[in-house]
Amino acid sequence: MGVVFTPRDEEVYSNTSGVLYPRVVRLDCAGAESGALLATFDHSTVAEPPVVPVMKSTDGGVTWEKFSEVHDTKNGYGIRFQPDFLELKQPCADLPAGTLILAGNSVPLDFTSTELLLYISRDHGKTWEFRSSIVQGGPPIEQNFDALGPVWEPNLYFDKYGRLTVAFTDERPHTDPRFNQTLALVASEDCGKTWGEVRYTVSVPDRSLRPGMPVVTRMGNGKYILVYEIVGCPCCDIYYKLSDDGIDWGDPLLRGKRVETPEGRYLGSMPTVLWIPQGGKDGTVIVSAKRDGDTLGMRDPGYYLVNYENGEGDWHALPMLITYNTDTLQAGWSMGMALADRDTLIQLAPTPMNRRLMQITYGIGKLETVR
Repeated sequence: MGVVFTPRDEEVYSNTSGVLYPRVVRLDCAGAESGALLATFDHSTVAEPPVVPVMKSTDGGVTWEKFSEVHDTKNGYGIRFQPDFLELKQPCADLPAGTLILAGNSVPLDFTSTELLLYISRDHGKTWEFRSSIVQGGPPIEQNFDALGPVWEPNLYFDKYGRLTVAFTDERPHTDPRFNQTLALVASEDCGKTWGEVRYTVSVPDRSLRPGMPVVTRMGNGKYILVYEIVGCPCCDIYYKLSDDGIDWGDPLLRGKRVETPEGRYLGSMPTVLWIPQGGKDGTVIVSAKRDGDTLGMRDPGYYLVNYENGEGDWHALPMLITYNTDTLQAGWSMGMALADRDTLIQLAPTPMNRRLMQITYGIGKLETVR
């Protein structure tokens, strides 16, 4: 384990943990820069408007340096929350392979609105330009039933048809008394210039339940897995759904299946999912989350739950690369995973520096075939 970034107490708001929500991507289509890792995260600076930091590693994630920043040139509010990014592995509309795409939540300092914005980098993360507005919502206030609900937590991927797609958390349908918070997606035919209609993926008709934090990955068989938490379940249990095309996830009124081993081990809060080709003939689906759980209840994390059958069949527990004490609420507040190279997994997580501040920590581990 090591550190990607450590915030300074005097530079961040005193009512925040400083940093949260890390993501990491490996550059594969960047010419001489291929093989480098880029990382991003929330950074709650007192300097307004906030910018999204982009860190870079050229040694497989062992050391990191500041590389660039993403500025909110559309609204001027700052990308305050929940950045997510990916690299184009092939051309998409007018964008060549190697273009970086980043989505984040533009929120003004008075917290009166939310808007998921898309930015692109044509030089592998060094400079960034505004691409489009994905969706707009109300104030970033949970269960604010008397006002327009917010939009949260964008996750970028490509569907089966090659369309750039954004899964996100959508609290706007809470005007329907059946719903609290829902999960949705939008797809783009022109790689993020314009967006289609909102499609709902998880809309549980129980107002005590709040599905959130969707993350999608495509598996080796071409199908997709969507993982998410359901706040209101006893431990913010992690659920999942499978899709043939990344668009149709079945009946949105169904909550899906819980990520759980036959022995009853499960995960709680803020999941991330990654498919890797290593591990067995069908590769491995890896799900991480903030906390572990079983018959003893929730506790500090120590395990991934993995699946060797493209999301079908049993889940199994494997030791996680990063562990931490969850007494501090923000520890493990959403994590990022990527292949650092063909044989190495890297994971990023917010971990406690003290009782308030987090730092972005990495864990690196070699992969082995286990089945």
